[in-house]
Amino acid sequence: MTTSCIKPHHPLCVSLLLLLLFPFLLDAQTPRQENNTGFTCTVTDQNRYPCQAYAFYRASSPNFLDLASIADLFSVSRLMISNPSNISNPSSPLVPNQPLLIPLTCSCNRVNTTFGSLSYANISYTIKPNDTYFIVSTFMFQNLTTYPSVEVVNPTLVATNLSIGVNVIFPIFCMCPNRTTQDSANYMISYVVQPSDNISSIASSFGSREQSIIDVNGDTLHDYDTIFVPVTRLPVLSQPTVVPSAPPPGNGTASGSGSSDDRTGTVRGLAIGLGIVGLLLILVIGLWVYREVVFKDRLWMVKDEEQQRQRNLYLGGKGSKENKEMDVKLMANVSDCLDKYRVFGIEELIEATDGFSENCLIQGSVYKGSIDGEVYAIKKMKWNAYEELKILQKIWVDL
Repeated sequence: MTTSCIKPHHPLCVSLLLLLLFPFLLDAQTPRQENNTGFTCTVTDQNRYPCQAYAFYRASSPNFLDLASIADLFSVSRLMISNPSNISNPSSPLVPNQPLLIPLTCSCNRVNTTFGSLSYANISYTIKPNDTYFIVSTFMFQNLTTYPSVEVVNPTLVATNLSIGVNVIFPIFCMCPNRTTQDSANYMISYVVQPSDNISSIASSFGSREQSIIDVNGDTLHDYDTIFVPVTRLPVLSQPTVVPSAPPPGNGTASGSGSSDDRTGTVRGLAIGLGIVGLLLILVIGLWVYREVVFKDRLWMVKDEEQQRQRNLYLGGKGSKENKEMDVKLMANVSDCLDKYRVFGIEELIEATDGFSENCLIQGSVYKGSIDGEVYAIKKMKWNAYEELKILQKIWVDL
């Protein structure tokens, strides 16, 4: 297997996906597919192209169990699938492995000088997260194409660097009948060979002749190869019985009772939902109130701690007794320097400067403060105030 063709955008996710699908990968990937770039057609075939062809497809879980998703994959309508597939209701759910016939517009498309022209239906697919050519061609299109063929018809794209949202052409293998040599076949059905198949069983399933299948594909079948089954008319596929949906309630007693029960259940569900919402709302409001109260208490505690810190800083972190001794000594030193002075308490200074706030800072350690209507310059000193007062007094005397 050419690993460069299946390098994912998200290695871990795709690796897990491939690990889960490992048993299927053993069967679905063959050396023939690794080298299968498609089926060639020539200029002489142009008289029979384009044509109406069909592909045999099986519903699969989890993404392709309804006609809408399969129709989107192949860019057709639900009716275009349900009519040839013998499905009466296009909205009916599907079951895994339910057989379907997908309509295709088969053309002979010029690729390049190396590969010439290839016969395929041009299906556009938008790349999604974790998509690779290999995953999409093998599991979504169920081997109706191969990743080497996808690379050939998309030469401008790099298989190992696919961007999410980019449109990629997936060539669904098909062929137009040669009515002169193939028993006047009207349609070719693209079919992927399964391990239990043989030419006889395939011919029986589609109402074709064994020799007609051999004439188109050879007498050797290879697992998971796409072959073309010529038919004069489309086979009538056997579809599983679909369980009908419950009829709408009528006017009878039982229906009325059911309707009443439904209304009662709705009211109960609504009441329970509103109760839960109310409880959550009360819880949120309670948490908000608790947060506000705790936040304010902590704010006051922080403010008190800051004031106490400022007070301790001013007083040098001493005890009350030592503070008094320090105040007496400070007053004695001040009286030696100034004739008149006024003593302010630390609380007054803290209040005047809003706790020595940055908003009151003049410069350095000098703050602007208002006490009893008077504006003062208040300086925080980290050393002996007496020494600084002596310096200020000397400056004043010199002046």
